[in-house]
Amino acid sequence: MRVVVVGDLAVDVLVTPSAPAVPGADVPARIRTVGGGAGANTAAWLAHLGAEVTLVARVGDDAAGRGAAAELPGVELALTVDPDEPTATVVVLLDGDRTMLSDRGAAAHLSPADLPPLDGADHLHLSGYVLLDPSSRAAGLAALAAARAAGLSTSVDPQSAPALTPEFADGVRGVDLLLPNADELAALGHVPGVGAVAATDGARGATWTDAQGTWNVPSPVVEVRDPTGAGDAFNAGLLHAWLGGAAPEDALRAGCAAGAAAVRTRGARPPRRFAR
Repeated sequence: MRVVVVGDLAVDVLVTPSAPAVPGADVPARIRTVGGGAGANTAAWLAHLGAEVTLVARVGDDAAGRGAAAELPGVELALTVDPDEPTATVVVLLDGDRTMLSDRGAAAHLSPADLPPLDGADHLHLSGYVLLDPSSRAAGLAALAAARAAGLSTSVDPQSAPALTPEFADGVRGVDLLLPNADELAALGHVPGVGAVAATDGARGATWTDAQGTWNVPSPVVEVRDPTGAGDAFNAGLLHAWLGGAAPEDALRAGCAAGAAAVRTRGARPPRRFAR
């Protein structure tokens, strides 16, 4: 199985304040910098689970981009280096809730020219951020069109409920698998023209719906340390199982297991040990 992931490679800055932030005050915090980006996270989990995976992304010509690329063992990289824009950076505030402050930087300028040939690939997974940003939308549409022309199966994670538009729904028409969370599914409403929808709903589990029926599985009960990247890990676990021939219910269970592993550790990448 060979999967091509098209999406962002970023640096996540995780900030856990010791007390609620107060305007004008200096609040001590625990701050860590780790690899991130929705596309890169899913690629990392796919590689961790044993898939052959290529990540297509655009990064800046900077130390952040080089460091983020080095943190993807097992992932083949098809990176375009942008001479003008910095590598994408996301500040994640972990203060009970999770607040994300994002600068897509070079990722926002991914273009159709950055896409490699799909020779030998079986599946293309597209991060919705590529379609949601007008400056990279053409690259996302081109990737889906190339995958269909090459006979690959396709999947898309919408990524951001507030940014979803009818234009996005048109762009994903014809994909084999849509991977929204509950908020994104509600924002999209009825999504015609996709083969199946596998939707996550946090602790309530995940549901697969296609022309043959609907399947639901619960989420494992685990201690949540950091929800960052849980959906990206779910995508990888489900895709790895589904592309390997698993039925919808088993694919959902694999996705939920990967998502549960993700929330038990800080950051969005796989832990060193993961019970498959």
